[in-house]
Amino acid sequence: MQSSMRLYAAGAALLAVFLFSGLDALVKATTYGTPLAMVVFLRYAAGLIFSSGSAAAQGQLRPGWPTIRRAFGRSLAGLSCAALFFGALKLLPLAQTVALTFTSPFFMVLISAAMIGDPVTRRSLLAAAFGFLGVVVMLAEKLSAEAGSPLGFAMALSSAVAYALSMIMSRRDTVHDSVPQMILVQNFISAVVALPFAVYWYQPIAGETLLMFLAIGALGTGGNYAITWAYKHAPATLLGPFEFTALIWAVTFGMVFFGEIPSVYTLIGAAIIICACLVVVQPNATSARPKPDDACP
Repeated sequence: MQSSMRLYAAGAALLAVFLFSGLDALVKATTYGTPLAMVVFLRYAAGLIFSSGSAAAQGQLRPGWPTIRRAFGRSLAGLSCAALFFGALKLLPLAQTVALTFTSPFFMVLISAAMIGDPVTRRSLLAAAFGFLGVVVMLAEKLSAEAGSPLGFAMALSSAVAYALSMIMSRRDTVHDSVPQMILVQNFISAVVALPFAVYWYQPIAGETLLMFLAIGALGTGGNYAITWAYKHAPATLLGPFEFTALIWAVTFGMVFFGEIPSVYTLIGAAIIICACLVVVQPNATSARPKPDDACP
C-alpha cells in the first residue's frame, strides 16, 4: 500500500471521528427537553434525507428486496444502539459515555466468533478482561462518590453490545450490498420503527432544535462515508486506534458546551480500555474490525 494512500485514509478516519463526535455533542444538547423517542426518530429521519440524496446521486435509490431483508436485523441492532447511547448521554457526561462505549471491540470479538466463526484467542480474551478493568475503575467512582448514574452506565455498555452486533452484521452484508444502499435502507427502517414511539411521546420542538437535527443527519452521513472510504483503502489494524481520538473531542466538547470536567476515574478507566483495545486491533488479533455503517454515532 502506498504511503500517501495510508496518509489519506488516516486523515479520512480522523475526519470521521471528528464528525461523529460533533454528532454526539449535538445529540446530547437535543436530549435536554426533548423526549428520547423523538431524538432517536429525528436522528434517523434527518439521516434519511441526506442518505437519500447521496444514494440518488450515485444512482442507487432503489434497493432490491434482498438488500431490504438483510437490513432488518442490522437496523434493529443499530436502533437499539442509538436509543441506549442517547439515553446514556442524557444521564452521563459526554466523555464518560464515549469512554464506556470503547468496550465495543471486545463484544465484537465474541459476537463475530458466534456469528461468522472468527476464532477467539487467549490474547483477545486477556485484552477483554483488561479492558473491563477500565470499566470497573469508572464504576469505582460511582461506588465511592455517588458520581454518575447506574442506569447510564448500564445503557452505555448495552449500547456497546448493540453497536458490536450491528457492526458484525454490517461486515456480513457488505459482501452483498453497496454502502449507499445499506445506509439508505437502515435509516429508512430505523425511522419507520421509531416513528410510533415518537408520535406517542410527541411534544412541540423549537425551530432551532430541528435545525440541529438536520446538522446531525449531515454529520452522520458525512462521517459514515469518510470512515467507509478509510476502511476501503487501509487495514483496520492501522485505522482502529484513530477511533480513540473521539475521547479527545468528547472531553473538549463536554468542557466547552456542557461545562463537564472529566474525573481522574474517567481518564484512568478510559486509558485502560484504550490500551486493551489496541491489543485487540493489532495484527494477529482475533479479527479485523468490520467496516462501520450508519448504525450508531
